[in-house]
Amino acid sequence: MQATSPYIFPFRPFRHLDRSIETAVFTGSKTVGTSFFNPILDLLVPSLEVPAGNALEDRLLELFVDPRVVFGDPAFIRSRADDWKQRFRNVIARGEPMLFSILGFPYKMPVPLKTNRHLADFGEVASLARLNEIGKAIARVYDPGVKIHVFTEGPFSQLNGMPRELADQYFKSLQKVVERFGLGEHIVLQDLSLIIDEQPDFADAWKQLTEEIRQRRDRGDRETLDAIRDALPVRFHNIANPGVSEDELRRAYLNEESATSLRASIQARAEEGVLRYRAFLEARDRINLLERYAPHALAMTVSPRPGRLGVRPLPAPADVLPYHGVPVWNPQRQILEIEYLWDLTRGNGRYECIYLDGDCENKPFLYVRS
Repeated sequence: MQATSPYIFPFRPFRHLDRSIETAVFTGSKTVGTSFFNPILDLLVPSLEVPAGNALEDRLLELFVDPRVVFGDPAFIRSRADDWKQRFRNVIARGEPMLFSILGFPYKMPVPLKTNRHLADFGEVASLARLNEIGKAIARVYDPGVKIHVFTEGPFSQLNGMPRELADQYFKSLQKVVERFGLGEHIVLQDLSLIIDEQPDFADAWKQLTEEIRQRRDRGDRETLDAIRDALPVRFHNIANPGVSEDELRRAYLNEESATSLRASIQARAEEGVLRYRAFLEARDRINLLERYAPHALAMTVSPRPGRLGVRPLPAPADVLPYHGVPVWNPQRQILEIEYLWDLTRGNGRYECIYLDGDCENKPFLYVRS
């Protein structure tokens, strides 16, 4: 996996962009209810327990460095153990529900080489179920309860050149799978698009910080330049290119001479997108945006770094976020992977297509390797 910005989940390159002919075999399909997925979820979402011990804050810290939970270097958490334990103690002393916050789940990437869906599928279900299980474990030892506020990143549609409507539809599909799969016990979905609509000071802060970061870049500020460089691989491969064929997009990704113009266009839009992405994060923190909706929440992340509780969105070996590809279950190895659709259809595999009854999108909800 390619190392990228600590603020963005690492980018995994495509495997088969050099192949233009589809070689996958689809052996059949079936439509199922939610119960079909329960045995798979039992494997992907193991029951968690807060470790035994004395002080609850010590036990909670150990939960977040459990190998089944932690994502990234556990030292990111342990190096700030005193701070985390104090924050846990503060919540416990107030007797309030323990709140966590995490950003993610913006929309399905508007890139046909990655996925042909616009709505949530089994990848999102598994990831949300894992978050909910963390809430269950803590709630069993902390009576005031637990809520994990998932702030969905719909506003980033502006950075990718896609209509907000698609992000709004995706958010509604998240709400639907949370309800259908019974994940609402500890999960609270928060639509960031609506939040910034409600908070007029955010738009001004976002615009101002975009220009500040642009100026830092133009001055040659090393930290800013490094951050932009590291984030570009992700943003470059997320940009919408309506009207562009899959083959032309593939050639642009491969940096072939025949797609030089398209690649330059994507690069320019990606660079601007990175500026606005960085500005979004800084504006969020400058005005304490999330604090307004989840006061005193402890921050989780899928982009591990100090100061955040890194949580693994899916168990290894999955190395792509659910909204960047399609979910593939391997019953022989009992693993779930998120594959780019282009790679799946050109990787010589055999698959059964699983559709979910009531799904508003007539696309597979899961692929099962056979």
